[in-house]
Amino acid sequence: MGAPPWFRSAIIYQIYPRVYGMKKGKFGTLREIQRDLPRIQSLGVNTLYLLPIQPSGQIQRKGIAGSPYAIADYKGIASEYTEQEGREPVSEEERAQWGKEQFRDLVREAHSLGMRVLLDFVGNHCAPDNVLLDPENPPEKGGYHPEWFLWSDGPYPIPSNQDWSDTAELNYGIPIPGKPNFDRLRYDDDRIREAMWQYMISVLEYWIKEFDIDGYRCDFAHWVPLEFWQRAITQVKEIKPEVVFVAEAYERLKELLESGFDGVYAFELYNQLKSLHHDIRHGDPYFEIRYIEDKINWECSHYPRGTSMVRYTENHDEVRSVIMYGGIERSKPPFLLALTLPGVPMLYAGQENGAYIRPPLFEGNFGENEFRPIDFQTHPELLAWYRHVLAIRSAKAYLQGEEIRFFPTSNRKVSAFLRKQGDAMALVMINFNAEPEAEPVQFELPPEVYNGEEEGHLVDLLDSGIVISLTSGRRPAQVTLQLAPLQSVILEVRRSN
Repeated sequence: MGAPPWFRSAIIYQIYPRVYGMKKGKFGTLREIQRDLPRIQSLGVNTLYLLPIQPSGQIQRKGIAGSPYAIADYKGIASEYTEQEGREPVSEEERAQWGKEQFRDLVREAHSLGMRVLLDFVGNHCAPDNVLLDPENPPEKGGYHPEWFLWSDGPYPIPSNQDWSDTAELNYGIPIPGKPNFDRLRYDDDRIREAMWQYMISVLEYWIKEFDIDGYRCDFAHWVPLEFWQRAITQVKEIKPEVVFVAEAYERLKELLESGFDGVYAFELYNQLKSLHHDIRHGDPYFEIRYIEDKINWECSHYPRGTSMVRYTENHDEVRSVIMYGGIERSKPPFLLALTLPGVPMLYAGQENGAYIRPPLFEGNFGENEFRPIDFQTHPELLAWYRHVLAIRSAKAYLQGEEIRFFPTSNRKVSAFLRKQGDAMALVMINFNAEPEAEPVQFELPPEVYNGEEEGHLVDLLDSGIVISLTSGRRPAQVTLQLAPLQSVILEVRRSN
């Protein structure tokens, strides 16, 4: 099927609404996000991804606030994200209407600024007091369906994972080997499964029809049947063909892509970057930079052509990158790698300012006992760096395409590759060396860059001042660069004629 064209040039900015614009212990709101859209746009991103904005369940909730991934109403908006704006709600229905209005305004303004909006879809589980388990839930909100869940001896449906004790597993009626309770994921009556699927598809359709969002990041997508995704994605794209589906998944990635997903999380490369950096910091003599090349070549050969790998160095499930990699400067090469490889880059709000606190999903999560706002005023030099490299990514079509070829260098701590589209191209060298001494990097120019006939220059887009001349009739056997610690380069080919 292939991803919509706009997704090829997407740069995703992940937002956790609770801590975005948070003030004096009060959670952030949809209006706070809307008011900050000009700043977000100036950063150079063009796609927003919001963690769940639906209300969290009350029963068995974790912490005081509860996890946003324990959803109580798939078609609701949490009142905590709604601003009263000087009004007093007459009823819960009126307050709910305000939430819809404010989210609709957010999406509209984002669109007016040329940005897209993605929402989280949590299809594997919900809160144990989801409205689907309320006998008084009206049909227009899904009705009462305890038969869509798995039960044991307790008063509430069972979770799909014991660590997710604040959730209830949804039964799609198709066993998924390896998933807990997979042998119970069946229905004796296919009509029950059909009704359940219709409702979950209606949830996906709802946010498209009502708010004109542009797609979904699908939580733990590999624990939802492929057959469901095939049908759901097809139906939703009939409503809005430009919608994208991104799978957060750790198994069956190829099968999910073949089932219609436009992109998947590049979690394997993320894990490789973690171990790569650890190896370099601790001087592991067995470390080889070629692992990155092997991983990318494997992706290219294993996944369907046109696959968009979503690449990141942090997200809400992971440690902040300045902590993971040991400081601001050490966090730059991994992100620059994610930005310049084929795929769709993603950053987590606050990353651009060196945020080090990992916001909890609930009090006590990730070792954090309270929610704290993101400080967008710190480390202006890092912010300037992010704006610069994101602008490069947006401006250069060859960084948004699929073509890549790695080439060897003399330095085992440098990942080097050619990005090319048509006649436009650049050599990218990501330097993970953090030793105090600068190290030389020797390499031969790939024939695509210089064949001995065309004149021109290689100019570093990262403003190092490096310029390499290409002289007709003289093909340099080898080029040597002296790279400072953690200094990377993007050497763009500029022809003289």
